[in-house]
Amino acid sequence: SDEFLVAHAHAVKTHEKIAVSRLFATPALALQTLGLMVMTIVQIAGYFGLMNWLPSIVQKQQGLSVSGSSLWMVATIVGMSIGMMVFGTIMDNFGPRWAFGIFLLGSASVMFTILMVKSAVALILAGSLIGFFSNGMFGGYGAVISRLYPTEIRSTANSIIMNVGRAIGGFSSVVIGLLMDHYSLAVTMGCLSALYILSFLVMQALPGMRKLAH
Repeated sequence: SDEFLVAHAHAVKTHEKIAVSRLFATPALALQTLGLMVMTIVQIAGYFGLMNWLPSIVQKQQGLSVSGSSLWMVATIVGMSIGMMVFGTIMDNFGPRWAFGIFLLGSASVMFTILMVKSAVALILAGSLIGFFSNGMFGGYGAVISRLYPTEIRSTANSIIMNVGRAIGGFSSVVIGLLMDHYSLAVTMGCLSALYILSFLVMQALPGMRKLAH
């Protein structure tokens, strides 16, 4: 964009170095950065937790075969692909608050569909729904972060926020394993659902997200 080219030319001319501290320059900006980090942590935690553990959980606790759990993975990926297209369409037409709100609350709800899986058909439907909501919104974070920060620091903002999400959210595989060792599948799904509700509340509290909605 013209805005980016102007900012880039200025940075080259002045040899400006972008410090990570720019993401926390004011209390409002620091709150926004931390809030987005929480959202990306939840996003990555849900993704890794669902993709790494649930096929094995479904296979073991719901009595399905290995081929059945593989089918769950395929259905989840198909649902995720469709979810990304739908999420983008909603965000373009109604803004990020509506898009994230629908998908975060949808994710919190569909976690429990896995408890009802008793057949291959139910497996496909549950996997598709979970993939649609929980992974469909992944592409929205980069677009929102880029709009919430000044042009000259938006790449830094994307890198820092998304990689903090990956670094912390990646531990969800360990956490889910521990939960499954000590609690039921319903409790595990409840914890994942609670994370999405937390992300929804954080998203609603960010002033920048409200501005993008108009």
